[in-house]
Amino acid sequence: MSETDYDVIVVGGGPIGSIASLSLSERGLRVCLVEKNINPYPFPRGIALNGFTMGVIKKLLGDTWDDFDFTTAIEVGYVLGKDRMNEPFGKMQPPVIDGAVLDLDHYGFINWFNQPQLESLLRARIEDDSGIDALYGHEALILWEDGMNFITVQDNTTGETRTLASRFLIGADGGGSFVRKQMGANLESLGKSIHFLIVDINAPRTALQPGMDFDAGGHQIIDPEGKRPTTFLLCEGKNHGTYKNTFRFEFALNKDDDHAVIQSPDSIRKLVSPYLNPDEVKIVRSTVYKFNSLISKKWRRGNMFTIGDATHQTSPFIGQGLNLGVRNTLNLVNKIDLVSKGVSASELLDQYQVECYPDSKFIIKQSLFLGGLLFNVKPHVNLLRRVVHTFKGGRGKPLDLLPAFVPETITIPNGFGPRKSSQKGYPMYNYKTEEGLPRSLRTYHPTEYRILCKDSSNQLDGHTDRIPDTIRPLVVSLSDGKNGEKTSQTMLVSCQREEDLKMHRKLFKGVDYVLMAPGYTMLGTYRKGEESRMVSDYLSMFRLL
Repeated sequence: MSETDYDVIVVGGGPIGSIASLSLSERGLRVCLVEKNINPYPFPRGIALNGFTMGVIKKLLGDTWDDFDFTTAIEVGYVLGKDRMNEPFGKMQPPVIDGAVLDLDHYGFINWFNQPQLESLLRARIEDDSGIDALYGHEALILWEDGMNFITVQDNTTGETRTLASRFLIGADGGGSFVRKQMGANLESLGKSIHFLIVDINAPRTALQPGMDFDAGGHQIIDPEGKRPTTFLLCEGKNHGTYKNTFRFEFALNKDDDHAVIQSPDSIRKLVSPYLNPDEVKIVRSTVYKFNSLISKKWRRGNMFTIGDATHQTSPFIGQGLNLGVRNTLNLVNKIDLVSKGVSASELLDQYQVECYPDSKFIIKQSLFLGGLLFNVKPHVNLLRRVVHTFKGGRGKPLDLLPAFVPETITIPNGFGPRKSSQKGYPMYNYKTEEGLPRSLRTYHPTEYRILCKDSSNQLDGHTDRIPDTIRPLVVSLSDGKNGEKTSQTMLVSCQREEDLKMHRKLFKGVDYVLMAPGYTMLGTYRKGEESRMVSDYLSMFRLL
């Protein structure tokens, strides 16, 4: 038995735990990663990454980024029924903003990827990182708090145990989280769990049935007649190396389905036959998943925390489970870094749940809503879908499906003070960089505080000098949305849709600055001449020592 001191111990070495470990080490913290499995899980689970997550991964992978295989797919098609395969019910078409976007990533809202490959690349970086001790094939047995966090781990091969000590401990150990249970945290259900049959298929593009020859992307198949709603994804990487000609199917299961029978090769070939020639398919994997909609009521106990699926679990209908985990992880990593370096008091760590909980809960509920719209086969829901398609989308006409049911994207609750949450929506803005590449505003600043300015940041000169470099904000200038004109040093300009133009006008009506916390929580609005008060409010967020 030996004892080693670390700054942070991370329990769980999946993509979230790996990203947390690399991000902590990047900030100079000494990390121990404990993972019970020696090798990554060999089959895909998460398959969609948003622009922010892509930017994080690109930074962490460094010179191995070019080995990462993915496909950008901004549009997702919806089909009303088996007899109308060529007719899209709608496409995810968030409003577009034209403008320059600093020097950040250029990836859209959805990028298809292969999780086993990503995990292997992250593991390789961890093994080369001198700031991380990776204990693969080790399992956490005991953990407790006594001024420090201690954890006893066991080598699953030899049975040998070790005691590790750390100031902070993070549980990234999945839905059945050992760490969460040790924290005494309970999960709250936000909706009914749904069972799906997940099937990964290898087949050539020539196997696509007539009418199904679409580009790499995803289709949600609404099939009220067959009562088998389906998600159908063609996942081809940019290099066509890792998962060329790979298809992902997610079939909704009925209560009377026998899980063993429906996973038989004959059953699977019958299920995929409307989309692929069953004689040309190779079944790579099939399994029954239970999609949960859960969120933990306690994200922190002392210096113990949970991240990823240990904290929240969502259905996959908007492809944001892994992305949500990455956003929240980076939020926590930034706070642990500031506290570890003596910049901020430990009370800053309470803000992790305060800032991330509203965003997380909303995304889970939004995914449930979309899942209910797509996969509910009850007659009244079928009728609603047909009415919406006929009178709003029209035959074959793209439909702003997602923004149509999203509540207000941006609200300015004048008078809200610091630390009071006012999260109201899920901004789905997309904009294009000067290079014409898409990027989601949703992913623009989800993990850090920001000061938004109506025109430019020049008025802040002399005030931002009070802000230490370690917490210096990214000041983002916005236009007022009138006629699409650009203002001085504008980073984002007006939206295309009239309702979004109105929202931008509302945003800056009588306001020159907006102070925003992670998760789009609005902390305050300010006029010219109130720069000093705004900076004071900003500084108060960090509990500076």
